[in-house]
Amino acid sequence: MAKSSFLSSLDKAGKYIDKGFDRSDPQLTDRAFAALDKLAARETIRDEDAVLLHYFRANAFNNRQHEAGQARSWQWEIEHLQSELLELRKAVRHKGFEKLDPIRCCQIMTNLGSKLNLVGRPVEALYYWDKALAIDRRFAMALFNKGLGLLSYADSVSDLGHSQLIAAQAHNNFVAGTATDAVHESAQNAALVPHFTERAKHISDRLNVASANENLAEKHSLGRTNAEKAYRRWCLEKRLFLNPMNDLGTYSIAATDSLVLPSIALPLDKTGAMPPAVFGLFNQLKQEFTTARLFLFEGMTADTAHFADKGVKLANTLDYPSYGVNVEKARQAYRMTYAVFDKIAFFLNQYFELGIPENKVFFRSIWYETKGTPKSLRSSFSDRENWPLRGLFWLSKDLHDPEFRATTEPDAEALADLRHHLEHKYCQIHEQWAGTFDNLDDTETARIGLHIGRHDFEAKALRLMGLARAATIYLCLAVHREESLKKDGSDEAISMPMLVDTWQDKWKV
Repeated sequence: MAKSSFLSSLDKAGKYIDKGFDRSDPQLTDRAFAALDKLAARETIRDEDAVLLHYFRANAFNNRQHEAGQARSWQWEIEHLQSELLELRKAVRHKGFEKLDPIRCCQIMTNLGSKLNLVGRPVEALYYWDKALAIDRRFAMALFNKGLGLLSYADSVSDLGHSQLIAAQAHNNFVAGTATDAVHESAQNAALVPHFTERAKHISDRLNVASANENLAEKHSLGRTNAEKAYRRWCLEKRLFLNPMNDLGTYSIAATDSLVLPSIALPLDKTGAMPPAVFGLFNQLKQEFTTARLFLFEGMTADTAHFADKGVKLANTLDYPSYGVNVEKARQAYRMTYAVFDKIAFFLNQYFELGIPENKVFFRSIWYETKGTPKSLRSSFSDRENWPLRGLFWLSKDLHDPEFRATTEPDAEALADLRHHLEHKYCQIHEQWAGTFDNLDDTETARIGLHIGRHDFEAKALRLMGLARAATIYLCLAVHREESLKKDGSDEAISMPMLVDTWQDKWKV
């Protein structure tokens, strides 16, 4: 009976949301929020119903964006969109998510992917669309939205070959979404089939899709030794190569870190005998990320103690801690990965000539003026029509900062707290199988520092590394967009090329 009452009230709130959207009526959206708040105040709520509350609140916040005319604007700071993303993420992270009907899970995953893509975060959007398609590979709205996201991604990369391979995958998703066995959750969505049939044809008229698919699936070497092959397979499976092709799947063509900055144009009075400094900045950023990735792989996959651990005398504290070089590699990987974000901020400060003092350059705050309450966006970024740059801005909201408490990532504070303990305090990682770290008998031990299971720590490190990879890709896409705008505005300008060679692998010692 309680279940029926809850769902009946939830359905009523849903009708307010739908009608409020159709009529762009804020009062109907107000009623929806009031109904949802009343349901959330109940003493007992089933896990799956709690997920639905987050989902419906996300849809209500979407109404607010349309009512304010912000749904398709180039405005960067949109409070209701921030709230919508947070609610959708809370929904997919909730323990009750897997109890929902599979189609509802697909809807939530698809919506989250679409919102991330809207703000310029295609790497993470593809992850969620793929999660939806893993539930039902025929779910049409995930296929359609993934195709649109891939087209935007293809338009943003500087490598023409990569762009064509990505566009071919967009075509494949449109075709799958228009197939007779595709799953449409509503007649309204089914009516989109002719539109996406035409989108698929538009691509195939301009691109040899079959040839592009063959090129993507072509086998490439993963290395000479078993150790190298295992490492590269792991990177492919975790989507950790700095290569847009890895976002298309575990294709061996993606098993290299081929991401590079595009060509950069500078005025004659700022050129010299050396390449622009940002190329060196990017080299260092990229090298540190790939080193952190290797450390995490070695820390997670090692099955024997390192020889350097022999003879290192440690006290047995009886709480099943994880000690050794391998776990320290994982710790170091987390710290190095977190540092990538501020290095990206340092790059942006240099590239956009923001003039921020070096000791005040931080990824979370670089976007805002230093004075004012609340702080406003810098004029260099406000409403700037650079999709991946806006993606970097929205990605920064996934990181916690005491000065900017609002985030779009439910675990942002926990990730930051873990980093703070690793850097400055005491973080004890425990063997997960022991199951004792959550209830330490020694109250002094429990009180001092942070305690986390090894598997939980590694999961957080992987999530953080995926975020840093996405940020690094968006950085390159953003620079490509800026350089394209320069060219569009200087058709008659004379330019002198500077050829930049590649640093050879054999020089890396």
